[in-house]
Amino acid sequence: MKTDFIIVGNGLAGSLLAWNLLQFEKKVVIIDEFNNTAASQVSAGIFLPITGRRIVRTWMADELLAEVKTLFTELGKLNGETYLHEMPVVEIPASVKEWNEWQQRASSPDISKYISRFLEPNAIESINCPYGAIELKNSGYLNISKCVNFLRKLYLDKEILIEEKFNFANLQYSDKINYKDVKADKIIFCEGAEGVNNPFFNYLPFQLSKGEILTISCNTLSEKQILNHGIFILPIGNQLFRVGSTYEWNDLTTNTTESARNNLNEKLQAVLKTDFEIIEHKAGIRPSVKERRPFIGMHPKHKNIGIFNGLGTKGVMLAPYFSKHFAWHLAHEKPLMADVDIARFS
Repeated sequence: MKTDFIIVGNGLAGSLLAWNLLQFEKKVVIIDEFNNTAASQVSAGIFLPITGRRIVRTWMADELLAEVKTLFTELGKLNGETYLHEMPVVEIPASVKEWNEWQQRASSPDISKYISRFLEPNAIESINCPYGAIELKNSGYLNISKCVNFLRKLYLDKEILIEEKFNFANLQYSDKINYKDVKADKIIFCEGAEGVNNPFFNYLPFQLSKGEILTISCNTLSEKQILNHGIFILPIGNQLFRVGSTYEWNDLTTNTTESARNNLNEKLQAVLKTDFEIIEHKAGIRPSVKERRPFIGMHPKHKNIGIFNGLGTKGVMLAPYFSKHFAWHLAHEKPLMADVDIARFS
């Protein structure tokens, strides 16, 4: 079998890179063994334009959001599904100081354009918000597993997805790439957290983190907004909510832990005024990087071996824009953005 590209991994990064290369009329073969604990299957998929407690605009927010809305809306139309759910994120400050910081940052045009309104103390029923709240727009969540699984089926139907674990012992590389009976011009690794063990790219500064997430049932919470108060509370329909997430850098197994469950449970009890029931508990490993910029590009020595990884907690924001950006580079030799090009580590 001959192809232009072998893509290893069919999570959010790999499936979207394959999609964009196909739009450029390139041939791809994807190699991936389904893993229900992969980040693409576990992640809540929240996207928002404001970053963390520093209250700063997410890097390239406007450009990234435009691609998020365009691509995931387009994919949903292919089979009449909705993968992208736009809804406000409501930030609940933990102190008067934090409330004042939001008020001060709102004077910046970079921040104010993403703020819908400021809410008075205790304005949200069933929620403890004694210092008020801030409602953000241009936010929401992607049902990542549903979207990725749709693309997986699409690639299986096209007979371009090989469902098996990639084995480096079967890889031969020189001027061309050979993997078993597949011959390609280039191979691109999109392995997520497994990338830390890739012999070609283990020099890159990955900083993997484990996240644990709960699903709860609660009959009195609004399903029209995402709450954020040290943890997020994300409505997923039928009065079910995703709650997370924890951060762990030492235990990088996908085993759930009682300590994480207790931690999330305590935070829930602190923010909710209503009863809830824990339905499910999952864990996954984020392919995070120290400098919070993706790893994109070709190996400094082996020019036909590349990587698209390191999307971390911003995967939904980063993947649409940079899968297209990398596909342009691979298909038409357009230069890569210096901020994401792995040449910065050479």
